[in-house]
Amino acid sequence: MAQKYAPYGLWESPITADAIAQDSVALTAIFVDPVTKDIYYIELRASEGGRCVVMSSKTQKEVFGKDFNARTRVHEYGGGAAIAYNGTVYSSNFMDFRLYAAKDGNIKPITPEDPNKLYRYADFCVHPVHTDLLVAILEDHTNDTPRTVRNSLCVVNSSAATITSLVSTEDAEIEFYAAPTFSPSGDKLAWQFWKHPDMPWEGGQIYVADVHYNSNTHTLSLSNTKLVAGEANNLSACYPLWASNDKLLFTSDESKFANLWEYTQACTKPVLSSVVQQDFCMPSWTLDNYSFALLDENGTKAICVAWRAGRSVLYVVDIATGSYVEIKDESFDFVVVNNVCRLSDYTFVFTGLQSNAPGAAMLCTLTGPSFVPNFQVLRSTASASAAPFPEGIISLPTPLEFKVAGDKTVYAVYYAPNNPAYAGSSIPGEKPPCVLSVHGGPTGLETQHLNWLKQYFTSRGYAWLDVNYSGSSCYGRAYVERLQGNWGITDVSDCIGAIQSPQISSLIDTKRTAIRGGSAGGFTTLAAISLDSSAASKVKFFASATNSYGISNMELFAEDTHKFELMYIIKLLGGTREEIPKVWHDRSPVYFSTNIKTPLLVLQGNDDAIVPPAQSWTIIDGIIKSKGRVEAHFFDGEQHGWRTSGTLKKAIELEREWYEKSMVRPTVAT
Repeated sequence: MAQKYAPYGLWESPITADAIAQDSVALTAIFVDPVTKDIYYIELRASEGGRCVVMSSKTQKEVFGKDFNARTRVHEYGGGAAIAYNGTVYSSNFMDFRLYAAKDGNIKPITPEDPNKLYRYADFCVHPVHTDLLVAILEDHTNDTPRTVRNSLCVVNSSAATITSLVSTEDAEIEFYAAPTFSPSGDKLAWQFWKHPDMPWEGGQIYVADVHYNSNTHTLSLSNTKLVAGEANNLSACYPLWASNDKLLFTSDESKFANLWEYTQACTKPVLSSVVQQDFCMPSWTLDNYSFALLDENGTKAICVAWRAGRSVLYVVDIATGSYVEIKDESFDFVVVNNVCRLSDYTFVFTGLQSNAPGAAMLCTLTGPSFVPNFQVLRSTASASAAPFPEGIISLPTPLEFKVAGDKTVYAVYYAPNNPAYAGSSIPGEKPPCVLSVHGGPTGLETQHLNWLKQYFTSRGYAWLDVNYSGSSCYGRAYVERLQGNWGITDVSDCIGAIQSPQISSLIDTKRTAIRGGSAGGFTTLAAISLDSSAASKVKFFASATNSYGISNMELFAEDTHKFELMYIIKLLGGTREEIPKVWHDRSPVYFSTNIKTPLLVLQGNDDAIVPPAQSWTIIDGIIKSKGRVEAHFFDGEQHGWRTSGTLKKAIELEREWYEKSMVRPTVAT
């Protein structure tokens, strides 16, 4: 069939919002029963209202009932919702916030009744001897304000359906816990701890304690608690995992890169013989997303995920010698590897994402002295009912680097317009309009995996640009710390610098560039088109903008957001409200809404507890009063991000329609 020509941005595409939303499935976790070796994974199904489903890889059936939602709201972002041990699967249920156990088809609650949903549980570990006792994070919302929520570690007695406190202090309102893990014998417990104003990747600490069992009360207690990693300022230790009864592995960024470390009674030291200038983990926004696992029972080797040039790489690390070998396979090119779990000797499972294929739950076996990988797909997220898209329609990522002020490098990923039905534009000399996407966090990373929203636009003749601005993760701690004190300035200037860089400006129509983002990315979007400090707000640099649940008022955010991020912005802005009130004011787009000349689309979930709807209403009101151009849509039942197929479809279509309405006519070369 002959290829067609049409203006960029107006190509017809088989990638529809319906096709993206109708069978949208994401794999949020994969885990292994260490006794039976059965594999389970959790599917997030948009077609079922965003329900999370625990699936057995062996039976390909749900473990819990159709009304069960395997999700937790600990730290609001959740994670660590389910584990399995000796044939029993344990999971939090989002419907009533209780913890349940399922075995041989029998399902029962194992925490007390909680009609007011005051208690949340996540990140479980089972005692290897007294297997009806679990340690979990307990988040107590009895006094349900961001400053009074209390976090602790508790013991769950699954036989009696009772809980008892294990680790808690008088400062529980400012403290956090993650990753409790028993040593193989059950004689020791390790966990991560941090407190305000740090985030876990800023000031995470690892503690180890002796475990004692009381046969009279059938519960556990701790003694001899030691801080073993993360005691220094500006250092973070995360993801504890026992290699043996005497050796604990974890990640530490003491070298300014999060490498693998070990703790023994003798010392705490790096595992690697020299610093690898790559991060061996992502920031722990969600719980239990481990990036490494043991490969043998003796704990002598580990499979590790590191980040290089914005994508995952796999290494086999020899823990004794500190050497490592990269694992490669031409048939599976994973750009994102998450949820790494040991299955058996030199066999592990993970969730993997590629640039040119849907995500999957994967099993990998390494053979021979060179660790040749054999990958097996356990579950693909490819739609079972939708017609396949045409071959060659996927626009592949092109990683780019460009320089900004001070000769600093910033990273971006470019996706060119691509549709096999079209040879180009029907307008001579036309360059494509561009959607510049700003990731959330801001301590986050926009990865290079296949994202059908991006393909929705590139297959219609748009260019798409992801900017991993200064402050993004997985490029080392120094890159993250560039944003400290500069949020709303450096991120904005990096986005503008990306568009102005020769590598990118030569490819796109810079006068038809839209900026869009969600959460922290929504804030950067608003900052770019409003703040006095933004050069873009002075000249209407961006032709259009989409803000999804973004922050508009720093003071309101500090009052209304959830506990986990309550003090996150102190470092990002450079001080407290009392210390630098002018900065807090000058970085709040709501006070500069009269500057907004760029047409703005606002999308917001009405049940968002992280960035509440008031953040959107206030900026909308300001734009209307100054007679700016704004359109807003609020979605009932949605929280921080879209989980249901109906909202996914609507949000995609609204954004495309907004750009079609608000983008200026093509700029044609003469």
